[in-house]
Amino acid sequence: MARPAPSPPLLYLDQNYLSGIAKRKPAFVELEPVLRAAMASGAVAVPESVVHARESAPRPDLGLLALLHELSGGLRLPDDPGPEGRQVARRLTAALQAELPGRHARAGDAADIEALAIALPRCRLVTCDALMADVVRRTRLQRRYGVELYSGRRHDVEALRRRLADLSRSIP
Repeated sequence: MARPAPSPPLLYLDQNYLSGIAKRKPAFVELEPVLRAAMASGAVAVPESVVHARESAPRPDLGLLALLHELSGGLRLPDDPGPEGRQVARRLTAALQAELPGRHARAGDAADIEALAIALPRCRLVTCDALMADVVRRTRLQRRYGVELYSGRRHDVEALRRRLADLSRSIP
């Protein structure tokens, strides 16, 4: 069930997006100023998640947590996904196993599922890797929660940039 969006709508940036911004990858270089402008105008807010800290630990040299904290201003999602989030996690896990039976689980799968379990019920715009975007679409959870979903593929990064620009223009 779609929920009323908080004001401003929340944008969940996954590790892939934070890393792309920190490493100054081309599509992310174009995204960053538009993201910052959207945040400054109040068109979106970027929250932190408990998953960010765990995923960033192996690469402290990238400064992902500092970047995220700068973007979030301390805004945080709950650490616990709650009953609804746990249901999301079960659905994503079941879909991953049923839809891709020959695929071997990867170390990051559990973190991706936890992040999505926390973000999907709470954020209007959500970024994740291409595999997880596919799994979310197979479950139709993005429709259930009224979420705009963006993978880390260049065309999705560019689509998010355009969407953020549109949201910024809609702010009086």
